Amino acid sequence: MASLKLLLGLIPATSKIEQAEKALIAEFEKLNTFAGSDQLAKYNELNEKVNSAGFTQKRKEIESLQYKNSEEYNKEKEYNSLLKAKDIVLYFKTISGSELKRFQELDGSDKIKEFETLEKYIQSSGFKEKEKMKPITFKDTDEFKKEIEFNALKADAEIKEYLKSKGKEETKKSKVVLRYEELDAFMKSSEFLAKKNMKPITFKDTEEYKKQLEYNRLKSSPEFKEFYKFKGSKEYANYLNTHDSSRLKRHAELKEYTASDAFRERKNYLLDKKRFEKTDMFKEVQEYDKLKKSEDIIWYLKVKDSNKFDILKHRELTFSEEFDGDKLDTKKWLTNYYWGDKLLHDRYSVETDLQAYTEKDNFELRNSVLKITTKPQKITGKVWSANHGFSTKEFGYTSGIICTGNSFKQKYGTFTAKIKLGDPNAKNAFWMLADKITPHIDVCRTSKGKVWVDYFSSKGGNSKTSIGSRYAGDFFIFTLEWTSDKMVWKINDTEVFTQTSDIPQEPMYVLLSGGLDKPISSMTSMEIDWIRVYQPKK
Repeated sequence: MASLKLLLGLIPATSKIEQAEKALIAEFEKLNTFAGSDQLAKYNELNEKVNSAGFTQKRKEIESLQYKNSEEYNKEKEYNSLLKAKDIVLYFKTISGSELKRFQELDGSDKIKEFETLEKYIQSSGFKEKEKMKPITFKDTDEFKKEIEFNALKADAEIKEYLKSKGKEETKKSKVVLRYEELDAFMKSSEFLAKKNMKPITFKDTEEYKKQLEYNRLKSSPEFKEFYKFKGSKEYANYLNTHDSSRLKRHAELKEYTASDAFRERKNYLLDKKRFEKTDMFKEVQEYDKLKKSEDIIWYLKVKDSNKFDILKHRELTFSEEFDGDKLDTKKWLTNYYWGDKLLHDRYSVETDLQAYTEKDNFELRNSVLKITTKPQKITGKVWSANHGFSTKEFGYTSGIICTGNSFKQKYGTFTAKIKLGDPNAKNAFWMLADKITPHIDVCRTSKGKVWVDYFSSKGGNSKTSIGSRYAGDFFIFTLEWTSDKMVWKINDTEVFTQTSDIPQEPMYVLLSGGLDKPISSMTSMEIDWIRVYQPKK
């Protein structure tokens, strides 16, 4: 049973609720925007910083600073020490001289590579063995061996006989004779005579000896002497040890540092007894004092931890329709029952309905308001009966229905809409369904001259209450708050009805529809300004 307060119409005005919510949302958006602002970030940073014990201590430290105890002083002292260090002094002397330059030009060059390859060969065991070679004479040659063979053949009886008969009748020559003639011709050749008269071959006649001479020439050249002398010098060893060393890098770093404007300014600052007034800390104190007096900061600190925005903080908008376009958004809305679209591919009404639903003729979008009109009109359409199924019927009225069955379903949350229900004798409704006929929730509906809220559970239960007819003739905000264990119906933030048993536990979609279960004499309309669905923030 509706409360007396509801029956007497003693509820907040719709316009005031909307204005209050818009103002709250605007202020909350301002709060969120300001929460991310540079101004607040700076204030928070400075507030924490300026009021910290560390900041106060730091101020005292700054005012008591002395150059001799500073990092700058220590770095300058370190730099001066490195500047006088023997290895650093010698290093810079080396890199400014010409010897290193000439050495680096020759180091790794083809000349050095060829010399060191030659040196490696001269020092090899193979070369040493060659250097010890004995002289090579005629007796060490193959020609000498052939001469011995030839002299032996001359003493052979067969050859002697051959020589006696030479010039007489030709006979077939033996292999021995043929070999003798071959050697005899070779003994008379210039090649053999040159070899027989050869001078002994010694090491000095070899290519190895030439390489040795070339090696000794290069080794004794001023260029190579200077190269290897510098390579083995303490100066070069110091260069290698110092170049790319951490000490040299530190020297360069400190040199750059002590020559910088920042160092000079810091040094002068540390020598200045009024140094705090020249610090960023002093500027931060001044900036903090200015921000602390800002109206925005004062407002933010007043409201940020209040419970003023709790309702907005703990909800998330999951679906909204403001009807701002010039036609219905068919990506959101079906102008049909969900299962009529899916299975029948046609519109239908239930057997108690006096109206048939049209695709678009009974909808009007104007000034961001959707109007669903029910009017007298003869039309043929389909009707569903639980006993007889689908059949064709002649209707005397038409109306419209829209649903989010294809686009949006949600389990739990807040389902709210600003609606002018219209004639309380018509059957206009803001309602919800799941995949079956039940559960069925009427967030609000008109019938029998009253405004109703209903719940049909999947277990067959039915709960409902009425709040009279006064809430049909103007815009009101109808709301269902649905959790896992409770459903609460409200109108303009005033509780109408509560259900705590058989609570739906499945996603449901939204429907808005007009219609009739009893004849009326003229057309009537339900007007919807907006619909919004929220879910609790996790």
